[in-house]
Amino acid sequence: MATASSFTALPTEILEAIFLHLDPRALIAVSQTSKHNNKITIESPVIWRHFCRTRFRFWDSHHDIAAKFSGPLSNVDWRRLFALRIGIEKKTLRLLNKVLESQQGRIRYINEIADFGDDARETLLDQYKCPDDTEDVLARRYYTNAILERIRREKAIHLWKDLASGADISMEKALGAYDLFARSGEDVDLDIISADLDRLAQELLQQHAGFADCSTRRKAEMLGWFLQERGFQGASDLEYSALRNSFIGLVLRSPDHQSLPLVSVAIYCAVARRVGVDARPCGFLFHVYCLVYAPKNYLVDGEYKPTSSTELDFIYIDPFHASTEVNPADLKTKLRESGVPGIDHEAFLSDTNTREMVLRTARNIMNSVQSIRQREAGIYNRGPHHGWLDAYPDMDNAFYATLWAMLILGPSEDTLGTLSSVHTRRRQYLPYILEHFQTHFPWDVTLLEQHVTPLFRNQPEGQRLLEFVQSMHNLDGMRKPVSARNTPPAQKVRYKVGQLFKHKRYHYEGVITGWDTSCDAGEEWIQHMGVDRLRGGRNQSFYHVMVCDKSVRYVAEENITPAIGRSAEPSEAMLRLAGRHFKRWDAESYVFVSNIRDEYPED
Repeated sequence: MATASSFTALPTEILEAIFLHLDPRALIAVSQTSKHNNKITIESPVIWRHFCRTRFRFWDSHHDIAAKFSGPLSNVDWRRLFALRIGIEKKTLRLLNKVLESQQGRIRYINEIADFGDDARETLLDQYKCPDDTEDVLARRYYTNAILERIRREKAIHLWKDLASGADISMEKALGAYDLFARSGEDVDLDIISADLDRLAQELLQQHAGFADCSTRRKAEMLGWFLQERGFQGASDLEYSALRNSFIGLVLRSPDHQSLPLVSVAIYCAVARRVGVDARPCGFLFHVYCLVYAPKNYLVDGEYKPTSSTELDFIYIDPFHASTEVNPADLKTKLRESGVPGIDHEAFLSDTNTREMVLRTARNIMNSVQSIRQREAGIYNRGPHHGWLDAYPDMDNAFYATLWAMLILGPSEDTLGTLSSVHTRRRQYLPYILEHFQTHFPWDVTLLEQHVTPLFRNQPEGQRLLEFVQSMHNLDGMRKPVSARNTPPAQKVRYKVGQLFKHKRYHYEGVITGWDTSCDAGEEWIQHMGVDRLRGGRNQSFYHVMVCDKSVRYVAEENITPAIGRSAEPSEAMLRLAGRHFKRWDAESYVFVSNIRDEYPED
């Protein structure tokens, strides 16, 4: 009788090919069926590299994963790397659950997750997509997004610090750091910005087969026409101040590609570099142009003209206005008409560096945010509103990005002359960073500690910052004091944490996040706000509230009109913010379900 063929008798190469179709859990089960299978599954780098490639979409930059995948198979312990990533997934989920369980240690746990960088990204994105009926849906989505933003901000800060240290950072990456700060979603990534620019360059070369043989002037024209055909024509007068026009990643991804001149130039230069054209930004007065240089020993029209001079022949291009060539004489005329002395013309007519482009972008973003806020102040004159919900990128995040950019890149001894002047300028930015940090991003305390405090070393602010950071860590590690309702003073507190309301006087939408049995603010605030002129004065209950415009306020009980009934649904803006303190909206009771019961156990 013939002996039945054994599965394990197949050649190792065939078994490996079969095992590639299994998921890791099934593979482990197969490995336990025999010593032979165990040896193949455990020791095969082909299988574990395949799992690393297919199981994880995102990798933190320190892995240099592209080089690992393209390098020799034996250079990496793929099984160990796979196990490391699985371990990070489990730790990320465990730490996230701790963030959601209690306020104690929340900042610490957020930063522990953030330390994983992009290795935690996949798990966080999966948690952000949790079903609507998840018990803590609002909190889970809020904090996963907050951690993702925290990870992206750190990447941007490191990139700007490298730029400040003299590292060769491409312009698209340096400007793309603003996207990391202010945008959200899976497509917010520096690699995606690079890929979009790579694709444009490839399309240009495919469309113009003889591009490489053309003169510099002809190449500059062809690139301009190509971008114009694809919609890169600059922003209209009506949309010029729109915040989105300053974000290179968003401009590349948007259907109309509207942008400010600076971003138009950055895109032009980035594509030009990819197709072998030397194009650099020219930081002109109130506008940005391109300087397109011919190769050494050539004129822009392609004529060969050997020279010992280091100066290159060039032309000016305006990518914002249909990429037309600009007459240098016209630019000099504009400078004279603007009152710029002739001795300073060269500074405005020569190419500028990436650092200046980042700082100029910061000023553009600041101007856009200011314009939006002034416009909204005229429309919404009855108090707080939630116009921020319709602004993309997020205005607060965008403004926060400019503060970091100015602090890291702005002041330098080269521009201000003395170290004393540098510290003076930095002091101007510090209060705004701290205000945004405390209001919106308290989990950035480690970023403050690592990147801001050293800038003020040996300065009075340095010691105060160190003490402030330490107090933040100490408070985060402490249990919140319990506010119980079983005392006589607390029994008179009418409303509970989670109550949605409208302010009687200012009509804004808010939700209660805490309460005091009487006004617990300082005497100066009480006098300034006229608390004693209220009907109930300072001895009535006061409530800590979160408002639909992202602000936090302190409200007297008599000014609260509770939202009651089926018509009292929270706005989309409030739902977006509520996860910071609440698990979900209870449509039956018309209240938010508290996620801070460690502090208010009976609410």
